[in-house]
Amino acid sequence: MYLWLLIAHSAWRWVVLIAGFAAVVSASIRLSGQEAWAPSGPRLSKFFGIAVDIQALMGAALYLLFSPLTTVVVSSTNTALPPGSEAHFFAILHPAIMVAAFIAVHISSVVIRRGRSDAARQRRSIIGYSITLLIFTSGLPWWRPWLRLW
Repeated sequence: MYLWLLIAHSAWRWVVLIAGFAAVVSASIRLSGQEAWAPSGPRLSKFFGIAVDIQALMGAALYLLFSPLTTVVVSSTNTALPPGSEAHFFAILHPAIMVAAFIAVHISSVVIRRGRSDAARQRRSIIGYSITLLIFTSGLPWWRPWLRLW
């Protein structure tokens, strides 16, 4: 179960990145062309939020239940994990950064929906989702395989 969940979690990050990038680019194009927010804006916004939610659920399952790296290290250590180590990254930094990205995407979604005009929603989408993508990419383990298939 652990390996399949790890493969899915690793592959799904690309769905999250593509969905977030598509939401930002689409809002930018519509803003520059003075086009309406609906119908594509809300759809891309919702898809990005759902993609982050699925990624967070898989990550929480790995962190709390399945991953030997976090379950053993977190439960058995009484000392601080060495900064820069893989255990430190996956036990502390990665979950904290991804929770921040999870919160950012949902706050952005609420702020976007409260925009009074199409242009305001598009500007808020560009800003909010760009911030979310920056947070998300800062927490990715780029030294690991980009697409784990085994």
